[in-house]
Amino acid sequence: MANWISDIFNPYYLSAPFFFIISFASSPTVFIGLISWLVASLFFSVLPVWDIHRRVRLGLVGDVHISSRRERVKPFIFSFCCAVLGLASIYLIGATDAMKTVSWTVVITGAVITIITAFWKISLHAAGISSVAAVLIALYGVRALPVAFFVPVVLWARLTLKKHTPWQLLAGALVAAAIAIAVFWQFGLV
Repeated sequence: MANWISDIFNPYYLSAPFFFIISFASSPTVFIGLISWLVASLFFSVLPVWDIHRRVRLGLVGDVHISSRRERVKPFIFSFCCAVLGLASIYLIGATDAMKTVSWTVVITGAVITIITAFWKISLHAAGISSVAAVLIALYGVRALPVAFFVPVVLWARLTLKKHTPWQLLAGALVAAAIAIAVFWQFGLV
């Protein structure tokens, strides 16, 4: 069960359906929603997943969750670069403010997580699910509150698999939630 939860809530896999919700809920037309979602999925999900699987195939990382902290920095830098390109593309296509804000949240969270990872193994899974929960609650209020239930579920899975310490999980969750709230506050969406 913990493996299954860990795989489903891998932040790179989770980002495509997450951006689907944001892009279609915030876009004035289906076309704009579709284009926004495709661009976000490419840069925030597809390219990072491709890179990680490529690195696994080449023996550069041990597994798709990049369990070794030392192996994480290069894939995280690649993902961060993709996120920056994704953010620029979101602006170029004229996506909604919600998509821009979420993209900024991903870029800033990615930068902070990458910097911390160079020294300490913070949990990307915890950061991902906490960021998703914070963003959805910021955008949709109490209707999105049930998403917060998944935060302890993902933390339990990662702890059960012995992938992180409780402090690494807590740090990932708190850092990501704080960044999401700060970015949404800066954009005036909270």
